[in-house]
Amino acid sequence: MAEERRKNAELTIKFGKGFAEPFIGKDGREFMRISIPNRDPDDKNPWASFVLPAKAVHENQYGKGLWAKIPADGETTVTWPERHEGADGKVVWEDRKVAVPNNVLKDMVEAYRGREKNSVLDDLGRKKMEASARAPAAGTRKRETAMAR
Repeated sequence: MAEERRKNAELTIKFGKGFAEPFIGKDGREFMRISIPNRDPDDKNPWASFVLPAKAVHENQYGKGLWAKIPADGETTVTWPERHEGADGKVVWEDRKVAVPNNVLKDMVEAYRGREKNSVLDDLGRKKMEASARAPAAGTRKRETAMAR
């Protein structure tokens, strides 16, 4: 009984609607390509992705996100586009495919949950301080032009 539960153990992956792109395979079946955002916001490399059958991807109850269940002990192929220079000097994009354990895949897809959350007001206060440090004080420009006359 315990072995059956271990065999049927599943992980639930949650992601936004904007990360899933539907497509039809060569055999006519429907699939969803799910993009995995880079962990580092400053990383401008193309995102990795993986594919699930469209039947396995479901909309959450509020209609703003998607979720899918995958086997806990399985692996999923993740594809990364890589840029190489060809023999003639032209840029060539090739896909690098890696089998990733599903528990690692869940961490990759849901990396946004580990980000530090700042309030909008904190960011606004910080940006105001930076802007005031960069810009000259109000009224100094008028005084400078008046003195030049």
